[in-house]
Amino acid sequence: MQKSIYPLPKEPEQSTLNVHDRILSQKDLQAILPFKRTKIQQLLNSNQLPVLKVGKDYITTFSILEDWIQKHLGDEIYY
Repeated sequence: MQKSIYPLPKEPEQSTLNVHDRILSQKDLQAILPFKRTKIQQLLNSNQLPVLKVGKDYITTFSILEDWIQKHLGDEIYY
């Protein structure tokens, strides 16, 4: 049997990230939060949500979002 000169692709490694550490996009936020797209956009533009802005996109993790919600329970947010 002849040995291939092309390396075989590595098997994918198991992710060490759990669901709470998964990176969420703006579309993910729209699917998770019970607000319309425009309200989420207003919250993002007013820097109310705990996100990182990369160009025109926003990202966060589920655990950061969950911690932020717990911290602000009972608060009223104005933007």
